[in-house]
Amino acid sequence: MIRALFSLRDRSQVLLPLLHGILLALPVAVVTGSVVAFFLWALDRMIELQWSHPGLLWGLPVAGAVVGLLYHRHGRGSEKGNNLLIEEIHQPGGGVPVRMAPLVLLGTLVTHLFGGSAGREGTAVQMGGSVA
Repeated sequence: MIRALFSLRDRSQVLLPLLHGILLALPVAVVTGSVVAFFLWALDRMIELQWSHPGLLWGLPVAGAVVGLLYHRHGRGSEKGNNLLIEEIHQPGGGVPVRMAPLVLLGTLVTHLFGGSAGREGTAVQMGGSVA
């Protein structure tokens, strides 16, 4: 009886849009996952370098100034970070700048290389949002 309620037409009206959404999301997921995997691999290399060369800590102020300068000169539209992604979810249309991904990647890697503290989760989210 329940089987009779769900005809082939009903199933196709549900399954076809679902399949379409999956096919659209799959390439984005593969690219985003690959970018974030590269980031985590590179972050591990930076942390290893920092631990094996503790003197790099003395360069942290200069590294911070360089990263700040990069954001100042090239980060137009991406300075809001995660807040920009949240705003885009609530009010779509403005877009997320593609330049956000390399800036946040470079900034986080340089920060960790010189002994600074920066979260990896926020970086991964911002890179994923920028790539997607």
